[in-house]
Amino acid sequence: MRVKVRQLRQRGRLLRGIERNDEPAFTGDLAVAEARDIELGRPVLRARLLDISSGTNADVLPYLNDARLLSADGNKLRITGLERIDEADYSQTWTVELVQC
Repeated sequence: MRVKVRQLRQRGRLLRGIERNDEPAFTGDLAVAEARDIELGRPVLRARLLDISSGTNADVLPYLNDARLLSADGNKLRITGLERIDEADYSQTWTVELVQC
């Protein structure tokens, strides 16, 4: 599913106003599936934004573990979860907009 994603947090801190507008939108394919997290030692629901240009399935953004759908309205979704950066987990929320192909 081709989408544009905007992150609403940076290392767990909520971005406000101008900060949020300055953040770029990332384009890719949204994939949500159960996966085993080695560090947590359990399965998690994982949301990933995959690179569509290289065809390698590389992650554009850090994936979200324990992903939850917060809202769906028209062509927009809001997904929350935990992103892992430098071996630490941070709260993250994505605003996802479906892109017409």
